Amino acid sequence: MSAALRALFPPLDLRRLRFRGGWSGLPIFVILTLVYPLSLQQAQWVELSSQFVLIAVAATIAGILIGNAPLRATRAVALGAGLGAIFVVLFTVGAAGEGPFRERAVRLGIDVNTWLTQVLAGEAARGQSVFTLFLGASVWASAFIGSFTLARSGRVWEAIVLNGACLTVNVSLALTPLLLDLVVFTLCALVLLVRMHIVMLQERWELRNIQPSGEMDWRVLRGGLTWTTVLVIMALVTPRVGAADVLDGAFNVFDSPYQRVETEWQRFFAGVSGPSRIRGVSFSDAIRLGQSPNLGEAVVMIVDSSEGHFWRAITYDFYTGQGWRSTDADRVDKVAADKLLDRQPVDATFQVQEQIGNRLFAANEPVKVSIPSQFVTGDDRSFSSGVRALEQRQAGETYTVTSEISTADKQSLRKASTALPDVIKKQYLQIPSTLPQRVRDLAQKVAEGKDNSYDKAEAIESFLRTNYHYAPVVRPPPPGQDPVDYFLFNLKEDFCEYFASSMVMMLRADGIPARLVEGFTAGTFDPDLGKYVVKQVNAHAWVEAYFPGYGWIEFEPTPSETPFARADAPAGATTGDTSASGGEPNDQPPPDDIVSKEDQIGQGGDASGSGGVTGALPLDPTPLVGLLGAILLALLALVARFEWRFRGLSPIEASWGKARLLAAYVGHPSRTSETTYEFASTLGHAVPALKLPIAAIADARVRERYAPGGASDEDREKAEDAWWIIARELLALVPQRVLAFVSSLLPKR
Repeated sequence: MSAALRALFPPLDLRRLRFRGGWSGLPIFVILTLVYPLSLQQAQWVELSSQFVLIAVAATIAGILIGNAPLRATRAVALGAGLGAIFVVLFTVGAAGEGPFRERAVRLGIDVNTWLTQVLAGEAARGQSVFTLFLGASVWASAFIGSFTLARSGRVWEAIVLNGACLTVNVSLALTPLLLDLVVFTLCALVLLVRMHIVMLQERWELRNIQPSGEMDWRVLRGGLTWTTVLVIMALVTPRVGAADVLDGAFNVFDSPYQRVETEWQRFFAGVSGPSRIRGVSFSDAIRLGQSPNLGEAVVMIVDSSEGHFWRAITYDFYTGQGWRSTDADRVDKVAADKLLDRQPVDATFQVQEQIGNRLFAANEPVKVSIPSQFVTGDDRSFSSGVRALEQRQAGETYTVTSEISTADKQSLRKASTALPDVIKKQYLQIPSTLPQRVRDLAQKVAEGKDNSYDKAEAIESFLRTNYHYAPVVRPPPPGQDPVDYFLFNLKEDFCEYFASSMVMMLRADGIPARLVEGFTAGTFDPDLGKYVVKQVNAHAWVEAYFPGYGWIEFEPTPSETPFARADAPAGATTGDTSASGGEPNDQPPPDDIVSKEDQIGQGGDASGSGGVTGALPLDPTPLVGLLGAILLALLALVARFEWRFRGLSPIEASWGKARLLAAYVGHPSRTSETTYEFASTLGHAVPALKLPIAAIADARVRERYAPGGASDEDREKAEDAWWIIARELLALVPQRVLAFVSSLLPKR
């Protein structure tokens, strides 16, 4: 055994322990190595992420020690892989929630076994736990290989390439902006290269008995740092070059195999969806559908405008099959929205209370900003997808934006040209190949019989508003299912992003260019201020459809918001306010058979449409009976599940187990170190009414377990009777427990 251990772990001479880059280069390497696990924590792919830094530190130490040990490379790599598997599992289990370590390890093993079964069966695997292990393994591999090669041979590129590849993939896929992580990694990598160059020069000089001047190290390091800074600045400020188009064409060759790999990857880790909760309002360049918003009553801005409008922050054009991305990357000083028909200028002054990066808000089509800014555009410079301040601090102050608001009536939009620019068709008719065919079929069915783009858009808008319901609670789609398909055919109620995304995809399926828009509704008009107060809860998503000559026209598919007002004809009709908050409903009312009673009462008319005021509508008891029936079934299921847990036990042991479990439900759990009598005494002291019945069950349990003759029939009867007394008393405490839990969630004053 000792010989085997010496062969596996040979003695290490600590006096000769070294780091090839020099101990002054070790901090640089450690920072470079920690950037990747820290970026994983920021990206929040999985709930467990705090252990990634510990894994990286352990891998770095192991790599340095094994790199200095007299081991062959193959044996050293095998030893590192074995240690990595052990450390990754241990750190992951240690970070996994509460409970005994053994139970957490068993849960992890079950998750891995389930994942393997699903993958081998060709199914979509819900690999949250396995994905956590995968990320931990990537952290260990990148840190161990880098430190091992540096300690043994002084090669630095293994550390830079592997760490850099992992970091680049994470930065490109994460929704959280991680550009700073990439900049820090690049700086550390270049400085480490300079440091290693100095070490190699020193070793070469020593072999040739050359004595450099004392300032030589500092000169080389200073020159390297200077060029490092210059290269990073040039990379940040240099515009795109023409070669980028050539590279894009070359990458198209690998598009098909990449798609196959991506499909398999999504099948392996279908349960991984990244961050599940939006913290406040961010309006990032990419969003994933199914995220739960975390919006409060905080005031975001106060808007001084003659009219209330939706305040746009960003538009999205590329649908990924799971969410949206904004592909516009060009920034210009001016757009040409004044060439559009039927537009009028509207000024809005924004007093920002809660800054959101350097994004500026504006109504429909901004053309002028009072502070230094740039319009974010694509290849078509006649409109923008957003506005950004040149100086971020100015985005948090007061600024005025002039927008060109559409006043086009319905008849004009019906007559709009159908000749679309190539740029528009390429960017705003994009549909992923993974979109189910039934979504396209539904879009064509809804727009059937309409002979122009506007009527088709209005029909789709009305269809979504009348057949689907708004819900403030967001439910993510099942793994592997398209969110739009899930909403249209399964969910049928949810948040505004689902409504807007569904309308955009249906419009595109009918050949109408469309894009998703996010920002805020008009907010609440404050008569004392004479301004609109916009809060976090006013965050919203809506739709813009493109009409040649008229530009982007707004639509509102979410039924919780009023549709955009639009006159039916240019003459003899009032244009009115174009805002969603002050506009009139669409002129195509939903069919009578799907108008809710609440809508009929709110409109002040009866179901026949006579317009007269009627009495209260008769109450339909069916929903109430159905609700009571569902509650009864749920209670029966809970009781059955509760009893099923104690099947096969003796009456006394079952009574004891039920009493302990129910006591835990109401806030009196037992401790593993407590004996039977100790728990009975503790529970009796906490709930005096249970002192005698729990003592009776405890006595019967002790006799059954330890008495030579076991428990008597009388003991069993007493235990069962005592259990019913305990159940009655503890169930009476459930409402009190629920109220205490709810009150703990409420904000403290």
